[in-house]
Amino acid sequence: MMHKSVFLIGLAVATMGLAMVDVSSADAATWHAGTPKVLRHTWYYNGKDGNKAYITYAKSKSTGNVFEQDAASHRFYRLPGYGLKKLKYQSLGKHVYRLSGIQYSPKGTQVQFDGQRLTYEVKVTKKHVHFYKGYQTYDRQAKFKTMKSPVNV
Repeated sequence: MMHKSVFLIGLAVATMGLAMVDVSSADAATWHAGTPKVLRHTWYYNGKDGNKAYITYAKSKSTGNVFEQDAASHRFYRLPGYGLKKLKYQSLGKHVYRLSGIQYSPKGTQVQFDGQRLTYEVKVTKKHVHFYKGYQTYDRQAKFKTMKSPVNV
């Protein structure tokens, strides 16, 4: 009788353990609204020469573009951004996320995939965001001098 009770308790514990594994693996495939909190900042691509860019993540939107260099001050300023709205994400594990959203353009312009859903993957660390599939690694800090707008505006 005692062996049967121990067996049933062990079976119950094993069943709960398997159920917990199934739940956690199902969570990985779940889409969450917005962006991961760890990603919500401005990130900078510190490319060589004039090849510099930025991307900013808010709660449910991303905005990014390249920097233009001001000839008078030799500082860089942001060009109007475009990006994704209505963002959602999946956690793929080990700080890797799949993001998906509807592309939008700044007023008066239209990018190639305006209004279409785009999806991409990133890996986030404390100081970097690495964009997969041919994109670059962006840093938390700009390693070049920036300003809000060009001097002669």
